[in-house]
Amino acid sequence: MIVVIFTVVFWVFELGWLMYTYSVLADAANEGVRHAMVHSGGEPAGTQAKVKTFAGTSLHNVSAISASVTFPDGGSAPPNRVQVTVTYTYIPYLPKFITAPTMKTYAEGRMVAQ
Repeated sequence: MIVVIFTVVFWVFELGWLMYTYSVLADAANEGVRHAMVHSGGEPAGTQAKVKTFAGTSLHNVSAISASVTFPDGGSAPPNRVQVTVTYTYIPYLPKFITAPTMKTYAEGRMVAQ
């Protein structure tokens, strides 16, 4: 019975970690969109640095996080849209004990520059 209990506890912990990862990515994408609209002026390197700095406050490996900044309407001048996509390869927290596959996780943030 103890094996079943530990297995359930482990998977609850793993799902919690996966949801935390998504939350960090979503917040980093939204922070990147805000930075792209206010500071960057169409320069993606500053936005990517801001996303990695914001995600660095979490327990994640920020070297595995990549961010892309696009302007779907063709430019960064108002009233065009800004889109930031943050991707991360999710690795289970305890890979020594399980052989679960890695997953590509991502989050997007979009806003209209006004």
